[in-house]
Amino acid sequence: MEITDPPLPSDCQTLSRRVSLEQIKSLRDAVDTLKCEYICLARIREPLGLVGGYWNMDSEIINRIAAGSLCSAIRGIASMCSCFENMLAAKRLSPEVSHDAILFVQRARSWMLVNAIVSG
Repeated sequence: MEITDPPLPSDCQTLSRRVSLEQIKSLRDAVDTLKCEYICLARIREPLGLVGGYWNMDSEIINRIAAGSLCSAIRGIASMCSCFENMLAAKRLSPEVSHDAILFVQRARSWMLVNAIVSG
């Protein structure tokens, strides 16, 4: 009997344990885009949408970011961060990709904090 890892929640499942070059590139592009927490929503929509698509995240998460209001986008980014945190906790990522995922979560949370203050 083969022992397998428990599945991730359905909204953030990955296709396999292997990470494709497209997944890595989309994540790194998003990390680069989020270097400045004052960057506007219009400039982060596409890179984050690509992350959601390549990482097989629920379409609702992607739609919140790609087409929603600022408040909706913040909720979508929070969901995206939760997906990466679940993957990190389950140790489903290589050390190199884990590093990028950690940077993404840190920068995305900074962006959400700044923009929640601005919008609130």
